[in-house]
Amino acid sequence: MTGWLAVDGGQTGLRLRTSDGRYGTGPGFSYADGDPVASITAAVRTAAVRAGVAGPVGVACLGLTGYPARPADRDRLGVAVARALNAAEVRLCEDMVTAHAGALPGGTGVTVAAGTGVVCLAIGADGTTRKIDGGGHLLGDLGGGFSTGQAGLRAVLAAADGRGPATALSGLAVARYGGGPDLGQRVAMADSPVSAVAAFAVDVFEAADGGDGVAGAIVVASAANLARTAAAGVRALGGDDVRIACAGRLFDAGDLLVAPLRERLAELAPSATLVPSAGDPLDGAVRLATAGLGRYAPLVHVHRGTAAPVTEESVVDGLPFPAGALLVSCQAQPGNPLHGPGSMARMAAAAAAGGACGIRANGVADVAAIRAEIALPVIGINKVAAPGGTFITPTFDAAAAVVRAGATMVAVDGTSRPRPDGSTLAGQIARIHDELGVLVMADVDSAAAGIAARRAGADVVASTLSGYTGGGTPDEPDIALVEQLSALDCPVIAEGRYRTEDDVRAAVAAGAYAVVVGTAITNPMDITTRLTKALR
Repeated sequence: MTGWLAVDGGQTGLRLRTSDGRYGTGPGFSYADGDPVASITAAVRTAAVRAGVAGPVGVACLGLTGYPARPADRDRLGVAVARALNAAEVRLCEDMVTAHAGALPGGTGVTVAAGTGVVCLAIGADGTTRKIDGGGHLLGDLGGGFSTGQAGLRAVLAAADGRGPATALSGLAVARYGGGPDLGQRVAMADSPVSAVAAFAVDVFEAADGGDGVAGAIVVASAANLARTAAAGVRALGGDDVRIACAGRLFDAGDLLVAPLRERLAELAPSATLVPSAGDPLDGAVRLATAGLGRYAPLVHVHRGTAAPVTEESVVDGLPFPAGALLVSCQAQPGNPLHGPGSMARMAAAAAAGGACGIRANGVADVAAIRAEIALPVIGINKVAAPGGTFITPTFDAAAAVVRAGATMVAVDGTSRPRPDGSTLAGQIARIHDELGVLVMADVDSAAAGIAARRAGADVVASTLSGYTGGGTPDEPDIALVEQLSALDCPVIAEGRYRTEDDVRAAVAAGAYAVVVGTAITNPMDITTRLTKALR
């Protein structure tokens, strides 16, 4: 058992540390990723997988950018993280709280945490607490990595078209982003534009250290913004003999940033004292995971309960669902009004409420959202268009992405068609077993493909691709193929065009271990289209 687990989650990345010395990282937070509960849970799960955390966990403490404002969402996040980590207790708070706990072990004073964004927390001996800034890159975070990088990039564009003076930042921008007149477009089209802009703060500090006047002025302006934020915290605590500590990666710039900050603070908060930070936000998360919450208790949401995930080895044949189970495929393609992780999570919740024993879902976002919403096992797929027709999870990397998002097992294309990375089906399955530690379901189109997939190491064989790899697609499910596959020495899943009670009963009678139903349950647009055509 892992005694405690601590997380520092920011916009650029997430860090995880455990009581037994394990360390892992995950992706940063962005509201553009959809449901924050799902994206945060997926990032935590990714870091835990990378760290080799197998659970159970005693106490997990997470300091987070994107900490939900609504109590109901905090409850959902607590449950989702408890499931993901098999944690007995989950402590959730804003990253400003863990930054304060790491920087000021005494528990009182002002902490300015600056990384990609900026947030300040003031805590007084009388219990006063005040948050300053933390408004996000669109409306706040003044003086942080994003605003510093943004000012630098604006200076580069101004120099390029004659609106501003020449600056060494221009060459640094070319080195980081490439040359050409479309810098703005390239940054905007980055996987994470916020992180891409914030990364340029490092170049701004480098240029300022080298004597560039434009960069130097940007650094001084950022320091002034940070000083105004800190001074507001000092005033909130009465203004007398208040300690100020700075935390976050932005302060890795050292005196280049701290010296002008100290100079401005002397004007704005002369009675305050700037002190060295005792630790960083991850240290603060460790502290709040291993000790009483004390002054921080009002700022921390605590979830306790039996929220551990389904024990996958507790059912027959090692599968996470029993024989005779109905599994529901929750997928909606672009163009369908239900497309998106939020809709699919609610659809999965409805299926669970109706008695489904598992969910099949496509893509990282949907898998993460569904795992955050319900406790059922999820068969993850990752549809990737590839030459040769292979489409369903055609590579190891595609499988790894959905496993890190929370998939309980993975379904892959189990046909003989070529894979885009040149691997074989047997090689892909072996890597999934060895490196991801999950079961593999092979989606096949024929009895011969099923036999070959089983020989390649597939744990389960499914009739999913019958009628979809050449020729016309029939209207009815392929019960005959299920019967042929049932001769294999592994469970067989019936999938593909199952719509009625008679269909699912026939599949089980033909030897299916379980049945997957998708469109007939989760695609009202298709159902409506069929029924409308029937009336014409």
